[in-house]
Formats: sequence, C-alpha cells, structure tokens
Amino acid sequence: MVSLGLNSGLCLAGTGSAWFAGAAFTAIDANDGVARLPAFIADFRRDRHAMTTVAAARIAAATLDALVSPQSVAFSDLFLFTRGSAAEYIDAAGVAQQAAADVPRFDYRNGYRQLLLEGHATNLFLNAFTPETQTVAVTNAAQYTVSCRGTGSLNLSGAAAGTVTQAAPVTFTATSKSLTLTVNGALSRVQLETGAAASSFVQTAASAAARSADSCRLSPVGEALIQRGAATLLLKGQGISGSLGRLAGIGTGDEIMRLNTAQTNVIAGSSLSIASVAVPLPAFGLCLGWSAAGRSGSYNGEAIATDATVPAAAGQVFLGRNQAGLFAAGRYDSLTVWPFRASNAAIQAKALAYS
Repeated sequence: MVSLGLNSGLCLAGTGSAWFAGAAFTAIDANDGVARLPAFIADFRRDRHAMTTVAAARIAAATLDALVSPQSVAFSDLFLFTRGSAAEYIDAAGVAQQAAADVPRFDYRNGYRQLLLEGHATNLFLNAFTPETQTVAVTNAAQYTVSCRGTGSLNLSGAAAGTVTQAAPVTFTATSKSLTLTVNGALSRVQLETGAAASSFVQTAASAAARSADSCRLSPVGEALIQRGAATLLLKGQGISGSLGRLAGIGTGDEIMRLNTAQTNVIAGSSLSIASVAVPLPAFGLCLGWSAAGRSGSYNGEAIATDATVPAAAGQVFLGRNQAGLFAAGRYDSLTVWPFRASNAAIQAKALAYS
C-alpha cells in the first residue's frame, strides 16, 4: 500500500520547516511504497540547494532514512565546476555580462534564472562586439552557425546565402572556402562558429577567440548517490541540444540520459527510448529511475518507458556532458536525486517542466 501519511511524516523528521521538507519533493519508493525526500537537490531557478549529511564514503552502506535527511548547502557543495575561460551570460536586468573562468553562469535570457552549460566554441568573426562587414575563411562542406544581437541584420554570401537577425540565426553547410558577412543596421554582437546551434557570444579582436567548455561534475556525495544500486534522477531544463549530448553523463562512454545522434529521441543507455523530441528541447522534465530489476523513464509526463537494463554506474558523473565531452548544451533548471528507484507513477508525475 502506498503511504503518504505516517510513513512520509517519519521520513521528514528533523527537517523542520526547511524549504525542501514538503510533499512536493517526496517520491514514492517502488520497493516499499513509502514517500521519501531526495538526497540531492539543485534548484538553479530559485538558487537553493540541499544534500544528504551522509559522507560520500558511507553512502553505499547507509540506510535510506539516513540518506533522506538533507540539509541546505551551497552550489559548490553539490558540484565541482570548472571552465578555462571567461564566458558571456545575461543577467537579471537583461544585460550581457562576462563570468570569470571557473565561475558558473546563471543566465536570464529566458526571463528567469537558469544554469547555462555549453561546450567549447570559437568565434571566427573578428572584432565581434563592434561588427563591420568582413570576409572569413571557412572549410568547404563544414557546418556553421551565424548569430547576432541588435536591431540590424547580416547578409551572407559566398559559402552560404541568407539573412541573419537576432531572432533568426542561420545554420548552413559551406559550399566554398570564403564567406562574406555584410552588416546592415545596428548590431552589437556577431558570431560565426562551427556546429548546428548558436552558443553564447565570444568576444574577439583582430583574431578569432575561443570560449572553453563548461564542466559541471557532481560532488563526491552526488556521484556516490548515483552509483548506488538504485536511484531516481529528475532533470529539468530548456533549450537543450547536441548530437549524442549527455544530459546526465557518467564516465567516458556511458550515460544516464542523452540525446541520440539525430537529436530526435531522448534515450537512456543505448536501448531505452524514452521519448521522441525536437531540438532545442522546449521546457521539459525528464525522470529516470533504476534498480537491479532495470529502469523506467518519462519525459514531460508521457507514458512510462521501461526495460530490464541496469545502467552503468562507475565513473565520474556530469550534468550537461560526460567525461569525454559529449555536450547537451543549454539551460538547466534543476537536478534532483532520490537514493531509491521511484514507482512508475511517481516517475511519470515528476517528469514535468519546472514551475
């Protein structure tokens, strides 16, 4: 029998009136029907974080009741974040700012606070923050994306044809080795980069410049929770894209949640197709639970997908990528981990966009 009363209350003992000590954060354990709190909560939207008090070395052998008595902590307690360069983000006032190297970016481009995670990018457009018409060498048959900011536009000629505006970046496959970008009107940023999606702007001068990749690795406690025999992970975000991108990646080859090569499906591992999607992903919730009996997942509350495969659990665990650098770039709202496999009904109910 599912219990939401006494059993749930007992599991919340000691949390008092903490922001996470409510039914909204509990999930039903598939093993015994008890509603329990998570052991790891990263709420980027509201800048609040909580984590179990159990040390990483003790998590594998700890009881569930010990693990699900979290306390409020800082972002830096949940993640080991690095980036080798400065990077742009939009602040709460809508103004472009530069975050220093190794400082996470909490971006307000969508009107609310989200963690922005991206891979490496090089801007080939020179003097990109004072744009003037120029011709740039490109590689024939390679894929590029051009984006800009401002009220003006860019006309493309040579290796590609088209018009770029702030609202409409252009992705193309080069048909020659030379691209001319003609500036029309008032622009404050221009970016020409390889790949199928526009990323945050990289400032350049007389030569091309690069932005280093974000690396948001879970703390030893977070990794130990994922590496238990059973767990449930809930991820919420928006605007995510990347061929083979690992929304939650582990090690160099395995993954917990990812996009397929064509970016038409969200999958777990190589065998469990959770949902058909189009990228960049709209605001979404994605929940996956697993145990020795297999795994179950849901995307945006859709019907449960399940199989008998047990996910690989060894190695470093990352948000928005894996150790080898397969990126699911975009904006993340929250990450929550329960140290048990939730029921299918709970997984489906949790798999909703942030609200």
